[in-house]
Amino acid sequence: MIPKVPRSCPGPFYLQYRQDIDGLRAVAVIIILFYHAGLSNVPGGYIGVDVFFVISGFLITGLIMRAVAEERFRFSDFFLRRLRRLGPALLVTVAATLVAGWFVLPPNLYADTAGSAIASLLSVSNIYFWLQSGYFDTAADYKPLLHTWSLAVEEQFYLVWPAVLVLLAPVLRNRGLVFIIAALGLISLIVTEAILGRSPSAAFFLTPFRIYEFALGAVLALGRWQAPNVALDHIASMAGVLTIFYCAGTYTSDTAFPGLNAFLPALAAAAMIYAGPQAAMNRALSLAPFTYIGRISYSVYLVHWPLFVYAGFVVGVASTAVDVLVLIGLAMVLGAGMYHLVETPFRRTANGQFRIAIGGLVKTCGGATVAIVIACLVITQQRGVPQRFAPEMMALLADLDRAVDARTEATGEFSCSSTVNSEDVYFADFEDCLPDAQEGLIVVLGDSHAADVFMGLRAAFPVAPLVQLTGNGCNFTKDRDGESRCAPYMRYWRDWIGDNADRIAMIIYHQSGASLLEVSPGGGTQPSPALINQVNANLVHYAAEDVPFYIWGPRPRFNRTIAIAIIGSADKDALRQYYKPSEYRSDIVLDNALAELYRETRLKYLSVADIICTPLCPALTAEGKPYVVDNAHWSLEGATEAVRQIVATDPLLEAALTANASPETR
Repeated sequence: MIPKVPRSCPGPFYLQYRQDIDGLRAVAVIIILFYHAGLSNVPGGYIGVDVFFVISGFLITGLIMRAVAEERFRFSDFFLRRLRRLGPALLVTVAATLVAGWFVLPPNLYADTAGSAIASLLSVSNIYFWLQSGYFDTAADYKPLLHTWSLAVEEQFYLVWPAVLVLLAPVLRNRGLVFIIAALGLISLIVTEAILGRSPSAAFFLTPFRIYEFALGAVLALGRWQAPNVALDHIASMAGVLTIFYCAGTYTSDTAFPGLNAFLPALAAAAMIYAGPQAAMNRALSLAPFTYIGRISYSVYLVHWPLFVYAGFVVGVASTAVDVLVLIGLAMVLGAGMYHLVETPFRRTANGQFRIAIGGLVKTCGGATVAIVIACLVITQQRGVPQRFAPEMMALLADLDRAVDARTEATGEFSCSSTVNSEDVYFADFEDCLPDAQEGLIVVLGDSHAADVFMGLRAAFPVAPLVQLTGNGCNFTKDRDGESRCAPYMRYWRDWIGDNADRIAMIIYHQSGASLLEVSPGGGTQPSPALINQVNANLVHYAAEDVPFYIWGPRPRFNRTIAIAIIGSADKDALRQYYKPSEYRSDIVLDNALAELYRETRLKYLSVADIICTPLCPALTAEGKPYVVDNAHWSLEGATEAVRQIVATDPLLEAALTANASPETR
């Protein structure tokens, strides 16, 4: 039965009705779990973090101001309580992640994880991951401590916020303090929205661009505001929870975020706090199952992401509703265990005193921190400890390191192939990237996968007059006339092709297949008609009249990177059998759909998968070198081998590429 709460209860309800906050925490952590586990109905579940920020602003501000009013606030007491609340569970999570990583992670990812572990213990992991961000940054699915960025943001807030309140409270009335904090929040929101287009990673990870979310909660606590009547109670709480679910269900990875799009769910969380404990939806969330999930939410949040990442390494990415529910259930069980065995003992009191005294707390957390940092320094110094693996696999991992560097150079990364923030260099130096030939030009067009094609063609046919019009992430699912990062490059390529159409002998378009897939309702992915239509709408502006136009179909994209495959294989023979068709089933479905779509058009479609996957898609080249450098991008050796196979299937393509070659090199 939902408990009823009298409206006459005084003061902000966090003092008497913490179960309502726990219920809101439960909502936040549940949508985060659904999102990270891959439930297709919650593509915007990342907003749960924003709900947590509002709650933190509300609770911490209220607790500090209450202590200040009672003249008992001490910075040391505040930070020790934060240490009790956050420290032990974080230390256990980091230590367990490193231990599990010893058995699961390849050297490069293990070294990265050790670096992020140090950053998380120093409360700067948000800065660490921001500095790492970029197109070829390691995917989120391979960073088991990525979620600690939000903890770092909160901890940085805790470091600054008490000083702000303690300094301002004596010189400002409550109304003035509310005005100052609201103004800080508004400035933060305006600046975040302004910087979002130029530096989305900074806006996402860095604390100043989240201040408005904490400020929302802080203003509620300072104003001691609650809805003035029962009707408004119910409206605010219902509108708040519906807005949170709406954002979680409609936001996607393409939604501009944070900024105004983050302000909406943050405002919804604030509305639920404003509604107070007597509101119907808040009373529902104060039922025992929700309040329990809310109490364990911190531990659940800590354990869920390493669990999901390592599950993806060991058994593959969750692809069905059953997989998702199993992952969520495990996260709940592990989180509950952490709460009862780690969190609670350090916070348990007896006769008004903590059972684990300050000395024991500091010694335990300090000693564990030193031990973990030393272990991390050893791991990073030894480059992820590759000695964990058999000599043959260690040699392959060394080959992979060299292949990553070779690909960067061969594709013209940051110069002839555009990437993040490369506008000045790219447009200024584009002419230097063109071949000397004046006629018979062969244009390679598309995203980073097309850059791989260019790399392979140049290696396999060194005298062919190749023109590279490629950019990381700049495939034709993007709007060439919009404001995206890729739009200026796409317009430039369109104009260049139009101006030089009489010199072009052939155009080859290629892009990532993953960019043409969408999450299917039953789990997994399927071809997206809308994205395919967007590509077709763009293609007509690049396919010059009477110029042969080739579309190379999507290459397979594996669930696990080649580094993971290497350490998961006993030898090279096992590695060659590692990637089963189930790894790339969606890419094959997409390939078949595109082949059928372009069958009766003047565009020539070549199925890359049909040619190179005979019968399995390769992990190694014929010479035993890594075929890919991650889970899709070809190595230089892989690209060379692939394009030779593909070109050999089409006489017109082969003739164009070998037209300038001497007879002995054809």
